Amino acid sequence: MEREMSENSVVVNLNQFDRSRRSSSGAQVSAETLTMLNDCRDQLIEGATRTLTHQMEAMEGTLLAMADRAPLLDTRNVYYGAQGILNKQANELLSACKDAYCQGFSKFTLGREKPATLELSELSLVGDQDFELTLAVDKATSRLRFNCAEELVALDARIAHLVARPNLGENDNPLGPRALCEALLDGITQMNVSQEIKIVLMNQFNLVLTTELAGIYQAINRYLVIHAVLPDLKAGTKARAQSQPSSAAGAAQAAAGGDMFNLFEQLAGGGKGTGGSGAGATGGGGFSGAAGGGGFSLLDSLSQLQLGAMRLPDGGSFELPILEAASIQNVLRSLQQSPVMQSASPLDAVLVDAVAMLFDVVFDEAAIPDRLKAQIARLQIPVLKAAMLDRNFFSEQNHPVRRMLDAIATLSIHLPENEAGNARLEAISSIVSRVLDTFEQDIAVFDSAAAELEAMGATLEESLEETVDVGLQQDIAQIKQAERAELAPVIVHDFINRALKDQTVPEAVREFLRRDWSRLLTTDYIEEGEQGAHFSSSVETMRELVWSVQSKADMDARLMLVRILPGLLKRLREGTTKINFPAKLADRFYATLVILHANAVRPNTQPVPLPEATPAEVVEEVAAIEQFEAENAVAEAPVATVTEPEPAAPEYEDLFSLRARSLNKGDWVEFHYEDGTIRWARLGWVSGVKNTYLFSDQDGLNSFSIGLHRLADKLRRGEAVLVERKSITESAFGKLMNLFRQKLGHA
Repeated sequence: MEREMSENSVVVNLNQFDRSRRSSSGAQVSAETLTMLNDCRDQLIEGATRTLTHQMEAMEGTLLAMADRAPLLDTRNVYYGAQGILNKQANELLSACKDAYCQGFSKFTLGREKPATLELSELSLVGDQDFELTLAVDKATSRLRFNCAEELVALDARIAHLVARPNLGENDNPLGPRALCEALLDGITQMNVSQEIKIVLMNQFNLVLTTELAGIYQAINRYLVIHAVLPDLKAGTKARAQSQPSSAAGAAQAAAGGDMFNLFEQLAGGGKGTGGSGAGATGGGGFSGAAGGGGFSLLDSLSQLQLGAMRLPDGGSFELPILEAASIQNVLRSLQQSPVMQSASPLDAVLVDAVAMLFDVVFDEAAIPDRLKAQIARLQIPVLKAAMLDRNFFSEQNHPVRRMLDAIATLSIHLPENEAGNARLEAISSIVSRVLDTFEQDIAVFDSAAAELEAMGATLEESLEETVDVGLQQDIAQIKQAERAELAPVIVHDFINRALKDQTVPEAVREFLRRDWSRLLTTDYIEEGEQGAHFSSSVETMRELVWSVQSKADMDARLMLVRILPGLLKRLREGTTKINFPAKLADRFYATLVILHANAVRPNTQPVPLPEATPAEVVEEVAAIEQFEAENAVAEAPVATVTEPEPAAPEYEDLFSLRARSLNKGDWVEFHYEDGTIRWARLGWVSGVKNTYLFSDQDGLNSFSIGLHRLADKLRRGEAVLVERKSITESAFGKLMNLFRQKLGHA
């Protein structure tokens, strides 16, 4: 059962919480999801390049016809140049387009998209040529999206559901026309051709794909349906109507101050009881503070009570209960029952009741620690005096008195139970004491105190930000590495498949890459990621190895092999040494490689057959492979840790998973434990791959991580509560408005 929360609590009850969801920059990608995404990627880019290959001659004919019709020599040369690229470098061009698309796709799946926002400092003028290219991509995207509209409605919804990003924009879909067109342009750009030729080729590609792309998207949709990704398209169409405040609520909030003062006057004029104050006289007026029939002046009396005891006309004295350092008591309730109120005007009595209720709300606030409430309690008499002196207290959210109370409440998150927290509490107590000692009728005392407290909060926040950013670096690195370890098998398998696809490669090299070199790729990927220098070098070495063992038909290719061979062999030996590749297996592989390279440079003669291993050598090699695999399995086995199982992802995005996704760096969450303890934690980082949330404590010295679904489950169970850092006085005044309206019989 959820814990009952105060109506105007600064700790947010999720059923009343209304906040825009953060646009998540990273998709939550599991290994299974990544496999499906990669399959969809391959269907799209392979289908697109296959279509372009089949239409290559037709595109050349079109360009030659356009050149014949062009009246200007420069224009004809552009068309001839584009036709020449298609005629002589078609394979290289389409390969560059495929690589560009796969790289862009990886950035999406691994959470490295460019941020959507643009800082003013990044703005610059766009050149005419850049503008023309952008316009060409925009036109191509629009044409393809128009012709594939029906297929893309389903595909956009399925991809958004698959990566758990319900608000994924149509241009952010990595399988969408925008991503494809940008990749084609990137591939064309690698041909080092003029801007005009780029645009011509882009337009030709677009015209060909316009009639064929819909069929490719239909095939991808069928694949996703087979894998149960929105087979009926209902799970991804959850309505998320943004709750808007009603006009009545908005009007009440906008005019809260004036309305509240009118309510005070109505209550005073109607002679309604005000919390036992004993003020039964009718009539109204302003906040008098003047001497009544008993000879008291309310303001003077409050000033005396602020310093201690006050003298009564009969020679006696009266003082409010003493507020000790750790005591929380609404002394204004005692004031209402005291002789001081016997001659107060009805409006003054209502005012005292209102301020007393204000402090009731503050003292009921669970998010403010008791030792901080004790400091707020000391300010009851000064706050009441300020409210009597300046009615703007009720209408101005930035009133100095309200700012001071809000600033104290905000410091709740910076008061851990340690030496640092105690020191901060002493500083707050010193400021409160100064207000008590110096405030008479000048509201500026609160203004300076509020500014000092706000500066303290800003300094603490800045210091905490720096501490957390430094302290979490090691944890962030470990989480990223753990996430890469989970994705590594899929990523490495995909890179090897792409290197071997449609290539004539001897079985010995295929086996070496899949069984042995994959271990080096996996290690490099886990340590550094896809953009790491070692991983990139290992991938490039793999591609060079595949190329090196293929037949070289011309002298240029043979000379190229001679040039790259020493460096290739050096990198291969370094790599096999890094993975502790058995020496006997390495010797046999390199001996085989010598023959393969010799055969590659003499394509017109009978190739030298590879040596066949004797039965004894086969047994020896099998034993070496088994030992190698066993040693690597032990080395790679993860350290067992006791972790709470991650709850299964809900079939539909519910309120709690949306609230978990809405968290931003710097937000606070209040965690509740079975032993009754409460722990405040600040969000320091969110993984862009697996949506792992990394929190730190109030001083940034300790940290812990939690997955998205587990955090959502804790929110669902009431074991975690989002902390809304809003004005405590604004919340309190909202509740006061409702209470006074009820007193007047308003709904």
